[in-house]
Amino acid sequence: MHEPGLNLTDISRPCRSKTKPTDKWLDAQCDGTAALHTLPACMTLCDLKNDNYYQLVIVDVPLFDFDAKPKLKVYKGTNLISEQHLPGIPCGVASLYINDQEPRTPSKLLVGGLSSRVSVLTARFALLGLVSVIAVAVASSVLFYRNMKPYYKYTIPSMTVEPLEVDVWKKLPVERGDTLDALVDSLRTIEPSQMTLQTQELLSLPESERGGYIRSNADRQLERLSIITAMDTIRKASNETKGAACLVLATESGELLVLDTQAFVVLAQAKVGPFGGTPSLISASGQYDIDYRVVIVTREGGLYLLRKGWLAGQHIVRLEDPAAGLSLLPIDQTIVVVCMNQSLVCYSKKGKKLWTVKLPQPAVCMTPVSLPHLGINLVCVGLRGGLVQFYCQKKLVDQFYAPESVSALSFGRLGQEEHVLILVTVDGSLIVKILKRTAEFATTDNLYDLQPTTTEEPPGQLQIPKKTKIFVEQTLREKEHAATIHNSFQSELWRMRLTTARATVDVISSADSNVSTVDVGLAPIKLAAEVLGLGPVFKLCLLLENIATRKEAAGLNVLIQADHRHYRVDRPYVRLPMLVPGTPIRLDFRLTVTVDPTDGLPPVDLTPENSHIKVLVFKTGQTKPLIASTVVMPQPEPQILNSF
Repeated sequence: MHEPGLNLTDISRPCRSKTKPTDKWLDAQCDGTAALHTLPACMTLCDLKNDNYYQLVIVDVPLFDFDAKPKLKVYKGTNLISEQHLPGIPCGVASLYINDQEPRTPSKLLVGGLSSRVSVLTARFALLGLVSVIAVAVASSVLFYRNMKPYYKYTIPSMTVEPLEVDVWKKLPVERGDTLDALVDSLRTIEPSQMTLQTQELLSLPESERGGYIRSNADRQLERLSIITAMDTIRKASNETKGAACLVLATESGELLVLDTQAFVVLAQAKVGPFGGTPSLISASGQYDIDYRVVIVTREGGLYLLRKGWLAGQHIVRLEDPAAGLSLLPIDQTIVVVCMNQSLVCYSKKGKKLWTVKLPQPAVCMTPVSLPHLGINLVCVGLRGGLVQFYCQKKLVDQFYAPESVSALSFGRLGQEEHVLILVTVDGSLIVKILKRTAEFATTDNLYDLQPTTTEEPPGQLQIPKKTKIFVEQTLREKEHAATIHNSFQSELWRMRLTTARATVDVISSADSNVSTVDVGLAPIKLAAEVLGLGPVFKLCLLLENIATRKEAAGLNVLIQADHRHYRVDRPYVRLPMLVPGTPIRLDFRLTVTVDPTDGLPPVDLTPENSHIKVLVFKTGQTKPLIASTVVMPQPEPQILNSF
């Protein structure tokens, strides 16, 4: 009997293990007739219909039939409920949400006196965003599926084509004989990585077939696209399970793109490393709006770390052997890499090797196993021969055997069960194991007597805890270098004071504040700003107040400065009456976002970083403003009301 939650009524006969079965896992399914062949990154678990019933989404890659196309399959429990043909073999599959988990109520969505009917329709539209979206990276595109139907196709930005290649293709259709051969030979001077696919196909053809290929592709526009090699997801703002997420794409040209899955625009772009490289594996964690980290392994053996705002990744360490799996653990932010030389290695963010474990067999795949109810994070490694091992840091805490070598692993929620391990073997079997609710992992002892390669202290000596040892070493270091540490602290303290003083002078000089600080014989003025509306039409409310006790302020003016490419301001300049103490004055300005009349969308270059306006308060005859305040404008909502 299996635990309740996962409805597996059609359970196949359990597989026989080669060793004594572990008591921590329940065999829910072992279907040897599934005939599934997939890659480690082409399997995910997601709630497709937002009914808290998680399903398995997997790509079936045909290994022996070269004419057959891969299929995107969905399993509910043990039953195949849907499949979609894919144009090619994908490099990764991910599930994500394009909106936040909590639906916005009509009062938050609408401003003003709109009818209740429109409010209900808008609320229903917001609820649609809770449906999970499947992203499949194939070649240069990402295919999005919603309710297992094609939803959107995104193609990564094209790269610059070499000028020589453009000029040659303009001359090829009109040239013949030796001149044509000379033009084709001139294309060989271009680096193969800088060529377009059209030129590569031309150079691979024999001379007898080149003429027909040139005539058929004469009018075809040259386009140089890179190939997506790896994909992962990060949360947009919140760390909720069903929060909005962004895609992290790694391309063969060494670029890393962060894609907004709601507007389908690139939020950030960076190089994998300062010296280039082709990424093969990536692992990301964090939130885009706060901070995120991306760890990249390249085919050349480099391990890189990229953080928010960086233009290129930082080289951490060079791996001795190719990597078969990569994971960035969320709690301690350590990097775990399983290599093909039968080693499991853990690195810090600075590239320091923390520990190494020698594996009994070469590794095939790896997946993180997060167990928040136990407060631990495990790493599950699938080895050749069917052995599956679980490590908590360098300690082996559990293991079992599968009938054959495991080709792909995934851990997460399936059905109504929270902790389910999905295994796909090389012979096409689909295995489902459920972690018992009473299962515990002994992280203090190393089971099965497998010793890591790190040096341990010999028995008989006092085993000092790691944190205590670090504290003692730090205390001794402070005693030996007390004078140096004190001088360094004083130097940093004075540097901080100097930086603070300079910043204060800059604020006073630029008047970038909401309270007037320039002494021109006027009473001090306080400014408060508020933005109302969803867009593209906003209402900017300014509240000006004389905070003096007995002094009035006269001859003041207000000016609204905004980028004319993004915003249009009605009545940007206003003369103010006399401000007396204790009587604030309210001003309303109408701001309109410039939208495309065809689709009703704002400009592509309008991002949260540059969506701001300037509010200037100055006195007539003065060149320096009394108050120069920056107001950050919200992003306009899509114009969806006209469709109802």
